[in-house]
Parts: sequence; structure tokens; C-alpha cells
Amino acid sequence: MEPNCVLFIPVSSPSGIGEYMRSMIIAKSLTLRWPNVKIHFILNDQVSYLNDCHYSVHTCKGSPTKGTSRVNEIIESVNPDLVIFDASGRAKQFKQAKTAGAKVAFISQHNKKRSRGLKLNRLFNTDIHWVVQPDYCIKGLSYWQRAKLAFLNKKAPKNIGPVFELSNRDHQIKLLEQYHLINQAVENEDYFVFNAGSGGHKIKDKLAAELYYQVAQAFQLKTKMKCIILFGSNYPNALPKHKDIICIKNIENKDFITLLSNAKGCVISAGDTLLQCIALHKPCVAAAVSPDQPARLRLCQNEHLVLAADPNHESIVQQALLMMDEEQCEILINKMKNKAPVIALETIVNDIALLFSSADENNTDAAHVYK
Repeated sequence: MEPNCVLFIPVSSPSGIGEYMRSMIIAKSLTLRWPNVKIHFILNDQVSYLNDCHYSVHTCKGSPTKGTSRVNEIIESVNPDLVIFDASGRAKQFKQAKTAGAKVAFISQHNKKRSRGLKLNRLFNTDIHWVVQPDYCIKGLSYWQRAKLAFLNKKAPKNIGPVFELSNRDHQIKLLEQYHLINQAVENEDYFVFNAGSGGHKIKDKLAAELYYQVAQAFQLKTKMKCIILFGSNYPNALPKHKDIICIKNIENKDFITLLSNAKGCVISAGDTLLQCIALHKPCVAAAVSPDQPARLRLCQNEHLVLAADPNHESIVQQALLMMDEEQCEILINKMKNKAPVIALETIVNDIALLFSSADENNTDAAHVYK
């Protein structure tokens, strides 16, 4: 048995895009594994990327998590085999998915979300729970959480790390040539990537993307290095023009990962991109630009995996200049290499395949009992 229809319900808001991008990456991988699978999304009708999604889209007025009646109506209409709640969902939505006969998967990205997924009213209706954090970035389960899992005979949430898509070298060369980041010997030029997330986050009423652009200007002026800044799909203003800095609104995740993986270093927020940089063994400076990021940044800093900065111009520039120190970068890279390799996307697809093969076995066993 394989999934014929999968419904993704990621958190979607005008300020963030991480959950939606993760769901899109997973959706693409599912279509590669099962070419005939039908993919549906439920999205906030206020997001800027609404028309960019090339799968079937159903809209909610506001966050899907808050629109239970609308979400449950869509679940009933779509009749999916699998519903994936990415950091979203009410208990009633989980229950509706199970009532419709679907498998239910939940993705959490920090302790608070994981705890929410482990509440009895959600846990009872959840088949699998992935945590998109490495082990060193999240606390162990409490005694009460382990007891609930044992009582309901449920598997513990699986820490899988960041979800991203890698491209082959031919694709990488083509992209680097497009932005003039590769020389005639097909060797990468040294360059630095700047990105403050989706483009909608603010720091003291100022867009974080604009702060990072100013940081890139200062860094380029001091180092004369090539710089590329991604403003994000939620950035509301026209892009600035700079003769020494490449400014990009938004690109596909695979291309974003290509730019990160070939960069000399990265100046980023402490969101998912931080964990992606660590998995790619890229020296990075990070600052927290949203409320859920300080804890993650602190844990990564404790492991000596990042150059942590305060979310202000002076601190980020100061830390970014440390990436020009080869010895400092080598220390960071060696620390990163000591961490377990990340195979999050492969894990998710394989777990889904196992989920449906188990359903086949259960159906077969039930048939034998009936006979």
C-alpha cells in the first residue's frame, strides 16, 4: 500500500515561511517516491507565497490552527490517506483526520511544540511525530511524557534534525555560474551568504532583512569579499541595488542550500537555517530574530557550533569578521563534523513508507482472523 493523497497543514503566516518550505520539500520527495500521489495544502489566505504553491491549495482566513471548522471541512472533502501537521493543528483537527481514516503525522521544532504534540488529546490521534532538531538542541522527554507514550503504546518523537534538499554538482555549477560565483576552472569563488529568514521578522520595529543588508554592506566594505543576501519571500519592499552585493528576493530551497553549502561563511538568523549550516559544516554567525530562536541559538553556542551575536548591527558585524580567521573557522567546522550526519528528509519518506506497509500487514492479519 502507498499513500494516494497527502494533505499538508503547515503553520503559515505573513511573518514566517519555514514550516511551509519544509512541507514543500517533503511534498516534492513524496512525489518522487510515489509519482501518482495527490498533494494538497491548507494555507493562510494572507501569505505572499499563496500563488507560488504548485500543488492543490485550500485556504483559511488566518492561521489554519485557529480555523478548525474550515480545516475539518477540508479534511472531510479531500479525504486524505495522510495528514501532516507541521507545527500546527488543534486536537479536534487531529481527531477529524483520524475519523476520516487518515494516518496523522506531526512535526515539531522545539520543546514547547513537542510538548503540545504529546498532550493526550493529540497523542491519541497521532501515528508518528518528528522533531526537526538534532539531539543536542532539545531536552529529553520527561517522566510523565514517557509514561503517556508507554500507556498508549506510542513511539517516542524522533529527533531528525533539519529538513532540506541537496542538489547534484551539475545543478550547483549552473546556479553558481548564474550569480558569477564560480571561476573558469569551475572552482568556487569565496563568498558569504546573508539571510535573516523569511523577510517578515522585525527587530525593534525594523525589518531584520534590512538590518542584515546593512551588516552585509559593512562587512563587504571591510573585507572586499563577495556577498549575497536573500531578503525572503515575505520582504515587503523593493530590493536595493548595490554594485558589490547580490540582492535576491527569494529562491527555491534547493538553490538556497546550494548557496549555503558552497559559501565560505554565512550570516543568518537562528531559525532552521542555523541547523542547516551546521549540518553542511559551514561557519556561521547567527542572531535570534524571533521569540523561538534564542533557546536554539544558546544550545548551539554551548556546543561551540556557531558564532552567536546579539540582534544589532555592531554585534553581528563584529562576529562576522571573525569568519575571516581561518583558525576560528576550522574550530567550528571540526565541531560540526563531530555531530551525527543528517538524513532528515530520507527518514521522513522512509517512515511514511513504513507507516503504509504496516497498514498493509494489519489489513492482511485482519483478513486471516476473519477467515
